[in-house]
Amino acid sequence: MQNVLLLFTSQLPCWDEETITLAGENPDSLKELEASGDVIRLGKSYVLTEKGINSREAASRENFVPVDRISRLITDINEANEALELNRMTQYLDRAFMTDWGIKEFAVNEVFPIVPDLNDNEYFAFDGERIKALWPNLKIIESFMKTFPNCDYNARKLPAPGQRKLDEWAEINNARRGTLKINFVLRHRHDFNHYRQFKRPEGDLFKFVNSSMIFAQKFNGDYESLPAFIGKLHIFLMGQRRVFIPGWFDMDCEDQETWKLLTLVTDTDSELETLTKTLRKWDSDLIEPARPLFLIGTSIEHIRNQKAPQRMFYDWFQEETVKILRPDVQDV
Repeated sequence: MQNVLLLFTSQLPCWDEETITLAGENPDSLKELEASGDVIRLGKSYVLTEKGINSREAASRENFVPVDRISRLITDINEANEALELNRMTQYLDRAFMTDWGIKEFAVNEVFPIVPDLNDNEYFAFDGERIKALWPNLKIIESFMKTFPNCDYNARKLPAPGQRKLDEWAEINNARRGTLKINFVLRHRHDFNHYRQFKRPEGDLFKFVNSSMIFAQKFNGDYESLPAFIGKLHIFLMGQRRVFIPGWFDMDCEDQETWKLLTLVTDTDSELETLTKTLRKWDSDLIEPARPLFLIGTSIEHIRNQKAPQRMFYDWFQEETVKILRPDVQDV
């Protein structure tokens, strides 16, 4: 039971029998923890009680397993249900592929800074069924590009502008600062042993160098907010490529491409099919000009029915996902 208690974290505070099983533990432990007063049922999930938080801290000390501090109880049913669905997506995405000689690191609800942060209606606009990118032509973005022009391989030879230069530019241009929260972020380091002696650039604040990225967001049918979400991700990636780790964001230290996958996750295959058809009508401005950015999709239903995890990141991406929009050859 102690192992199950340690699964409860501030990032993943809600569990049920399916997610516990996916994490490799006995789902019957939840009933035992409920009987002991360490967890209670709230909506569709189990959450820690005050006693459970104390028991978890004791289990951490006894097993010499460090854990994050849980500072509050989950008491709202809607919050619990949403947290459980995020946990379910996390468990399925984590098990979708293994890695033979790399490592996987994931974070839940990671928050990234956005500079400049634009109004939601400044990122894209519809022209019939097609969507057009507005943000690259804004004066503040043109200023950004002019101030931070270096982003290709040769930029590795130059000092990265870094936070100080970004702050100076933001102050001069009255650039608004914002944030973007992404449900699930997975960093996959393909050739970990090759990277061990590599000294990271100082600007690699988010540990993106030498890693392919899955930025995954649960999609529940809210098409209206999707353009602004994607636009903010473009701005964040632009900052990484031009300010913090220019020359390192898209290629690792072995000069191999590292992929950046925006992954939209639906509950069912039919929802994914509808999403794919809709976004393909919106067209490729969704992934421009932040090439290379793949916009891919998967569903909980599909991963649940996957017979076995794929061996590698590449295998999963190629065999088990829908390439909704891609910067090379478009799927049909």
